[in-house]
Amino acid sequence: MTQTTVWKVGKRFARWSGVAEPFVALRNEVEQLREQVVRLDAEVVRLDADLDESRRLNLRAAELLDVVYEELGARRPGREGTS
Repeated sequence: MTQTTVWKVGKRFARWSGVAEPFVALRNEVEQLREQVVRLDAEVVRLDADLDESRRLNLRAAELLDVVYEELGARRPGREGTS
């Protein structure tokens, strides 16, 4: 049974049993929760991409710091036999 069919059967039952209003309210709440899940999924995808970019930038910064420290070490007097 598809979800749409389940909702239709439930809606019909709700009308017959006098609980239509709570049923509709519950259905609306479920739809709101689904929308929240979709938004949260999109946010997780965006944050994951941001995290990847942050990792990439951190690795590049570490590489540049290594270059700077190597240059500073090479310029230091008295290093590698020079005075």
